[in-house]
Amino acid sequence: MGNTHYSVATVLTMFMTGLALGSYLGGRWIDKKSNPLALYAVLEGAIGIYCLLIPSMIEWASPLFLWVYQTQTESYTLVSLYRFLICGVILLVPTSFMGATLPVLSKYVSRDSAFIGRDVGTLYSLNTFGAVFGALSSAFLFMRLWGILSTIWFAAALNIGIAIVIFLLFRPRMNRDEHEEPTTEDKEIEKDPSISNAVPILLAFGFSGLCALAYQVAWNRIFSLLLGSSVYAFSLIL
Repeated sequence: MGNTHYSVATVLTMFMTGLALGSYLGGRWIDKKSNPLALYAVLEGAIGIYCLLIPSMIEWASPLFLWVYQTQTESYTLVSLYRFLICGVILLVPTSFMGATLPVLSKYVSRDSAFIGRDVGTLYSLNTFGAVFGALSSAFLFMRLWGILSTIWFAAALNIGIAIVIFLLFRPRMNRDEHEEPTTEDKEIEKDPSISNAVPILLAFGFSGLCALAYQVAWNRIFSLLLGSSVYAFSLIL
């Protein structure tokens, strides 16, 4: 991207776009399926395989970047827009898979509507703590020891490993889930009219996310002045 702050904004924009799109599609898809654990394993494996290919995709996109620099010399805005779109297309697929994992795994973990808040809250908390460790360790440990490519390969191997472990350890459970019908509670939740009346709350929640990401980009710019490297600032803020 040529400018670290634009890189941060691009990654955040496409990451959150993918999470939102994946969460929406994953939630709709899993409501029609009875085997969330198998789908979760497929998503984890797909994330790992795709992320292994990202360095090659960036290299394959080099002619596009070169074309942008050669043909759009008069407009820095257009150059930035083209670079954003190229990088965004590369990042959208894996981030969408990542976004789909939470609703899919929530479907498996929370089988009792009486405890859905506790179950989903615990699941989201564990996922967030894992993300905290990943953000810190990748910038301050793994990339310093192994470099960028090896860190990507390590993370991708973990994703693929998760998929393999789930398939091997939980295969009997997956087979049972394939024959389960939606429960009465699931059908009642689908028909609950109160869900459609929550539009103002959902909009407010969306604007809350807007503010949070605006803070994140601004804080990254401030902390990069103090830390000397926006990579470390970005990691700390994440």
